[in-house]
Amino acid sequence: MIVAGKATKKSLIDAGDRTLLQTLDGKTRTGLELLDRIEKVASALVAVGAAEQRVGLWMWNSPSTFEAHLAVERIGGTRVSVDPSAPPEEVRIVMAAAKAHVLITDLAHAGLVESMVHDEEEPLSGSSIVDEFRVDPDKPHLLYPRMVVDGQLLAVPISYSNWYAQIDINLGLYRKGWYGPPLTKDDVAITAQQLMHATGMVTSFPFLVAGLSQVILPKFTATDFIEAAQRFNGSTSFFVPGMITRLVEALEDDVTLPVRRILYGGAPFTLEEMVTSIKRLGPVLIQLYGRLEGGWPITVLGADDHTAIAEGDVELARSCGKPIPEIETDIREVTGSPNGEFRVRGRSVVREYADPDGWCGLGDLVTTNDDGYLFLQGRLDGMINTGSYHVYPAEIEAAITSLPGITEAKVRGEDDPKWGQAVTAYVIADDLNRTSNELKTELRSKLASYKIPKKIKFVSSLPT
Repeated sequence: MIVAGKATKKSLIDAGDRTLLQTLDGKTRTGLELLDRIEKVASALVAVGAAEQRVGLWMWNSPSTFEAHLAVERIGGTRVSVDPSAPPEEVRIVMAAAKAHVLITDLAHAGLVESMVHDEEEPLSGSSIVDEFRVDPDKPHLLYPRMVVDGQLLAVPISYSNWYAQIDINLGLYRKGWYGPPLTKDDVAITAQQLMHATGMVTSFPFLVAGLSQVILPKFTATDFIEAAQRFNGSTSFFVPGMITRLVEALEDDVTLPVRRILYGGAPFTLEEMVTSIKRLGPVLIQLYGRLEGGWPITVLGADDHTAIAEGDVELARSCGKPIPEIETDIREVTGSPNGEFRVRGRSVVREYADPDGWCGLGDLVTTNDDGYLFLQGRLDGMINTGSYHVYPAEIEAAITSLPGITEAKVRGEDDPKWGQAVTAYVIADDLNRTSNELKTELRSKLASYKIPKKIKFVSSLPT
């Protein structure tokens, strides 16, 4: 058994009156202020019987969002996060399938789904002192929802031991120089991606555990990021490639940012956009490849590699980097394929996805070169990688066929110059006058925006 939230609590006590969280509009949290508010939220959750239960989170980035996430950990609970852009109906479905005891929202989402509100203007505040909670290391710390079909939730159950391993591994990579210059006490992170995604594992929570300061953006905009970097001397952030291109487009020619590390991953990055970004931002880009079931990250393409790409190494631009030393890696032979399946073993591997010998097949087909760089060659399954999200066809097909007048649907990812893969739906409908825009409008009440097909094609028979 382990004490839930022990490392975080120690870091906040050690930070004392030093500011750890801040926002562009002047909100701040010192270590002790943050600890006090976490304890009050934890007390409020215990009062409604949520101790050691599953707790939903539907919130835009803010200091209060950090507090809610950490309060669930404090009571030995399991976080079930949904993207803040998700429609209410999808949130209801996910929470029901997850059997969440309670849902915490901010004021922006209050009243849309039954919930407890925790916000800057309306904080949760219990009155009792919360005892320490000891949890089984294999208990889920985080259920990361993938899809719900027929009321069944498919989610990646990241255990307490997995989560703490992720924090430890990422801090080690920062300190050992895998993420550019080793960390110093002056490093400041900028949480620009939503906290529930990769930034939480890679940057936001590791910086908090390390007692380092960070700036929180409610949503990413290039202008807000530039302001945060300049005003607070921001050094580190996690992006998806589209965020990098928007930043480069917004930067004026005479502006230089103090940023020393922009970690990124989760979506394709064209060679042209990559080279343009490297030349404009300097040697700060570090690409990460990971899978929630296997670890974030698993491989790293470093700043020096990006410099080589800008100087003409086109082959390197196709690589996702070299495996990190903290995780064992292997390439398993696949019958009938010239490529092998990438698999990993280590502390960050989710047990439910691993074979009895501890190896976790990731479903990615890969090759490697003589220098140890890894090259992705496609997927074994039908998962679609669009933007920073993974989309499963079965969920979209179920949502489409639940609409009146729809007979059958087939969803797959198709090559797209902007998205890498675009979610494409082939639909058989009774009403031949129905339009794709009408269908997309109907789906907005059922699916998050990133799951709605970019292309809808009405057909008389489904493709094979």
